[in-house]
Amino acid sequence: MVAEEYHRLGVADRAHQYLNRALALKPGDPATYDALARMWRDWGFPQLGLADAHRAVYYGPASASARNTLGTILQALGKRDLARAQYERALQLDPSAAYALNNLCYGWILDGDSRRAAAACLQALELDPGLTAASNNLGLAYAAAGDLDAARAAFDRSGDRPGALYNLGIAHLAKHRYADSVKAFQEAQAARPSLRLAGVRARQAEQQLSMAGAER
Repeated sequence: MVAEEYHRLGVADRAHQYLNRALALKPGDPATYDALARMWRDWGFPQLGLADAHRAVYYGPASASARNTLGTILQALGKRDLARAQYERALQLDPSAAYALNNLCYGWILDGDSRRAAAACLQALELDPGLTAASNNLGLAYAAAGDLDAARAAFDRSGDRPGALYNLGIAHLAKHRYADSVKAFQEAQAARPSLRLAGVRARQAEQQLSMAGAER
């Protein structure tokens, strides 16, 4: 779809224009409403995509993707219980929807339930071993539970070493292991120089390490 390519390239106005043209040609198309909802969400305005997400579900009641999109928007709006219900409905419609399990996993992470989060992400990876987001979320779940070795293994499973190191740095930072987080962030930037945020995080972790040393 032309609109999806403009969306991928970040040309928001053109993507929106093509989607509206598609609706004019085919009113009530659930896939187009779903695409509009995802576009608003990805632009950082989930509240503007809520109505389109509901329309996608209304016109496509058997669409697991539409239910999942509605869930992601509700989650972005802080309505995690409602979001979870949509992910679960998506899985009822399509038991192979690994993306919905991954979103369930992330929702449980936000709720602080690392056990349920890990279980959902493991299920997602059984269905789709190459789902990078699920590997990363599994790592976050393990890190939240305090198992940083398992977190490292999960991050490495993603196949994106710089990204894995960055996520490991975040996990160490959350556990106040500042020296380890500095090392992970520095290794991430060395592996991928364009990952400038890793350098920023490394400096922040160094400041935290310095402050922690001063407090002693």
